[in-house]
Amino acid sequence: MARTADKLIAQIKQDISDGVLKPGDQLEEADLANRFGVSRTPIREAIRALVDCGALETRPRKGAIVRCLTANELLDLFEVAAELEAMACRLAAGSLTDAEADAIQQGLDLCRKAADANDTVRYAKANIAFHDAIHQACGNHWLIEQLKQHEIRINPYRSMPYEVRGRLEQSFKEHAEICNAILSGDGVKACDLMRDHMMLQGKRLPSLIKTLGALAE
Repeated sequence: MARTADKLIAQIKQDISDGVLKPGDQLEEADLANRFGVSRTPIREAIRALVDCGALETRPRKGAIVRCLTANELLDLFEVAAELEAMACRLAAGSLTDAEADAIQQGLDLCRKAADANDTVRYAKANIAFHDAIHQACGNHWLIEQLKQHEIRINPYRSMPYEVRGRLEQSFKEHAEICNAILSGDGVKACDLMRDHMMLQGKRLPSLIKTLGALAE
């Protein structure tokens, strides 16, 4: 039972991280049981664990939903993530291998192609690939683990500013500047650029989410 629940927890976390499940989405036990071909017992166990870790929350008459962050919580989250991402850039720039440089460049190329096509879904995936390549290049195991813990909470929100006209193009330009700084070994510049990139996005989110009706008051 525990193994089944663990697999369910991992998959639901991945769905949240990938944006398949968005903040406010309701999780129906029957639908999950049918999807995974299991009874409701491990589903309930997985949901309890995800509520305990803060990925889900429960509400009267709605049951379990993907947790919606308040405006203040969201800004706090992006503030912490900005510092962690900035640190990853600084470390990556100081110890970059050819393979790591290629992975970061490939992530940037994916962003460019998605931006050129104005494909927000593809860009969201490319964005995660770009950031993940930088994380892997930082060479700090504990920092990578901290970034993974933040991803489940922050990834569902990262793509929301892409609905703003011109944001894909601007995001790609910011990525390109960050990439160039890392590849040139300028850790301080890369660090500052990434911090600004993350905080600009974070500051846009509260008003955007309220407009879309996705943030619980």
